[in-house]
Amino acid sequence: MINDVDRDSYRGVLECELPVFACFVTRWCHSCYPTCLLADGLARDYDDRVKFVKVDVEESPEIAERYHVTAVPTILLLQNTQPVNRLLGFQDRRTLISLLSSAAAGEEVPEGKLVSGSGP
Repeated sequence: MINDVDRDSYRGVLECELPVFACFVTRWCHSCYPTCLLADGLARDYDDRVKFVKVDVEESPEIAERYHVTAVPTILLLQNTQPVNRLLGFQDRRTLISLLSSAAAGEEVPEGKLVSGSGP
């Protein structure tokens, strides 16, 4: 399950030793809903290997600003509190599984990889 985080609960994300899959969304974003549904399903598959969080950029703008999130949905993969991957727009399941499998296996995820929305 994806945990909703805000400014107060985000400290736990920063202290997490697992890779963190952070999904930045808003309530009005039409492609955020399917992104969150997909991520929620994957969270069950990667339980105890990857931490999943959801950040509403309107409710927690300081977190979005910290990571320079300017569009939604944006997915960040964080390792040791640092973003190592940024995905913009809706991503298909295959793309997310590839990203998560590398992170969960402890493999180094290529830094700076940017993937724009791939559509359903």
